[in-house]
Amino acid sequence: MKKERKLDDYDLINSKAIKNHCRKIKYQFNTEELAVLVYRNKTMNIEEKIVKYQDLIDNYPDMEVIERINCKHYDSVKTLIQEEINRLKNLFEAFIKENERCAYTWYEYNKTTKKEDTSPYHISKSLKGTYKEVYEDVASYVNEYDDTISFTIIKKIFEEKDKIIYAKYNVINKNPKLINIYEDEEGYLDEGDLDINNIFVYMPTPFNKGDILISENPSRCNYGDNGDIFVLDYMSTWRENIKEYLAKGNSDSSDMVGYGYYLYDDGPDFVFDNKWDYDSFEYYEGKIEGNNRILKAISSYLKGEIDFELLIHAYDVFKIESINKAMPDFYTEEGLKKAGFTDIDIQNEKNNWKNIDMKEE
Repeated sequence: MKKERKLDDYDLINSKAIKNHCRKIKYQFNTEELAVLVYRNKTMNIEEKIVKYQDLIDNYPDMEVIERINCKHYDSVKTLIQEEINRLKNLFEAFIKENERCAYTWYEYNKTTKKEDTSPYHISKSLKGTYKEVYEDVASYVNEYDDTISFTIIKKIFEEKDKIIYAKYNVINKNPKLINIYEDEEGYLDEGDLDINNIFVYMPTPFNKGDILISENPSRCNYGDNGDIFVLDYMSTWRENIKEYLAKGNSDSSDMVGYGYYLYDDGPDFVFDNKWDYDSFEYYEGKIEGNNRILKAISSYLKGEIDFELLIHAYDVFKIESINKAMPDFYTEEGLKKAGFTDIDIQNEKNNWKNIDMKEE
């Protein structure tokens, strides 16, 4: 019988590629960095996080937390960790507590649309009076449709000053995991006021310029750009003397990004922009087909495997194929004829569409 591997501190890292690389080179994280990795972890629920936080307090060396952008100074990192434990416990207790003057609702981030459904219709339809009712509602939905990546349950408490509590769940094998909970009295969905949330953690990565990666963060939405797969051009961790730079209090967690090229709305157009949370990057291991071939061409160019002329030629070919393939969905034969297409032109286009479909199969 195969012996199960004991979990280690590297398992706190979200990215399999990065955790395996750090484990291989035996990179050492200090207590502060480990605390932030616990906070950022997307598979541990808050109970598991509290256990690990307590382990850090009991069994790891203490250290100072320097003042940074959006993070105050702490004489002891264990004070920072204990404050996070207290915050999680107190907020969860307030979150599940029954209260006549409160209401619960929820919304999801799903695989199909890659968007959050925060429409007034959905919010009002999912309105419940207790935590038990709203959790049973969303859990039943998740189990039935199996399309949910993550969801958020919101509790609004009606007092002299209304209070809102957000509970963020990630769904793993249909199993919801409460990964974070926070309170917001200003009406903004933001964890930015938490010091532990704002610390930049440096991690050595195995990635190189031109690698085709995928951003696998169930808690970070792309808000419609559908650019999960991207070609890496630069990472913030590649900055020269990055650890010395961070030690001066520069940067915060919003700078934990990579920069690269990805398809906009599934292509063929592509954009260059940052990709959030580099600790969730993985190598893309899927098929390179359809418009994703454009990313392959960009990757080969950045790696110096093809020249600029071939990159442009490949992009032109793939873009034309993509546009031609889309034409049957948008234009009727009558419309094409009015645009000047002859019967022979239309038949040639149909043959082209058929050949493209056969290639992709």
